[in-house]
Amino acid sequence: MNILYLCHRIPFPPDKGDKIRSYHQIESLGARHRVHVATFVDSAEDERHVPELRGRCASLCVDRRTARTNLTRAAGALVTGEPFSVACFRSSRIARGVERVLREESIDLALVFSSGMAQYVERADGIPRVVDFVDVDSEKWRAYAAWDRGPLRWLYAREAKLLLEHDARIARAFDRSLFVSETEAALFRERTGAAGVSAIPMGVDLDYFRPTPEPSREPVLVFVGMMSYMPNVDAVRFFVGEVLPRIRREVPDVRFLIVGREPAPAVRALADPPHIEVTGSVPDVRPYLRRAAVAIAPFRVSRGMQSKVLEAMASGLPVVGTRLAFQGIPAGREDGAEAVEGADSLADAIAKLLGQSDERRDRGARARRYVERHHRWSDQGEALDSLLEEVLATRRGSAARVADRPAGARSAGGPSV
Repeated sequence: MNILYLCHRIPFPPDKGDKIRSYHQIESLGARHRVHVATFVDSAEDERHVPELRGRCASLCVDRRTARTNLTRAAGALVTGEPFSVACFRSSRIARGVERVLREESIDLALVFSSGMAQYVERADGIPRVVDFVDVDSEKWRAYAAWDRGPLRWLYAREAKLLLEHDARIARAFDRSLFVSETEAALFRERTGAAGVSAIPMGVDLDYFRPTPEPSREPVLVFVGMMSYMPNVDAVRFFVGEVLPRIRREVPDVRFLIVGREPAPAVRALADPPHIEVTGSVPDVRPYLRRAAVAIAPFRVSRGMQSKVLEAMASGLPVVGTRLAFQGIPAGREDGAEAVEGADSLADAIAKLLGQSDERRDRGARARRYVERHHRWSDQGEALDSLLEEVLATRRGSAARVADRPAGARSAGGPSV
């Protein structure tokens, strides 16, 4: 197949949730098909990876997003009444690149990663179109609106409403819609009544993330994530403020590693050497996972399937978090994961686990086995390829049935691209 692949952020390096998923989709599809990519870069660091991506696809169109262009487009969205998540990904350069590929490359199918990129093929109903929403992103904005008590609350609520309306329209127009978990898929069906909604989970690089031969016996906790992202910021602030003091009553020498780039000022302020370490950007998170005895996921605002949870489990670490952390991962204590609610329950579960080295080792082994069973990228790649082949076959079958009808029974005009 000739596939047009649209994603909102360059998938290199694959070091955060959305980039990890799009990276592996392009890698898997590129092994079987010709993949034409259009995407954005957000920084000079991103631009360094453009040559590598160019070498992995049949063609590439890239545009730069800046804080200034985002602000301008967001201001325009307030006038036009469209979602910020759509307006901020509008680009004449990307539009021209997509038009050229559609005109010159005999595209069989378009795969859109994140609904903000659907605008570039919304009128291209002459080819099959699949959108990977990943999460029900409007629910994230709805949660922000419920959480915030300041002036941003109205903007969050506005985005939740407009984005859900936009995504419902895209789902009706496109051939299939994908989500990262059946939980997200079911919620989207409930919110929109959309049909043709499927789930393909996240995978984990099981060769890269591996258990250490000698699990840590030190009382070290770890949280990994992009530390400017609001749900991550809130999670570690909640943990340090309300959970960690309770754990210290039982485990006085407990230490906490906050690992991830761009730590917000509120995160940097949590540093308290040697008890709390805020690393900032690191070239490799695995040494920090090896130092830890337990990974934590104390989310109070979250959506979808957390890559950081799966990567910790693949590394042979037991994970303790809130139910939100596991909303897309149906794993329980028998799988090395433990979901509890409230600061007291989190502290009790973590303190107990820190005091039981054999239990930690056993849960870590079960966590690894769970990820091996359910989250291999090779399995997810095969599932995506099968789904795209099915969509293409269905569309071709429909076209053949139309072609077989008597001429008078056919509708006038052809599909628009």
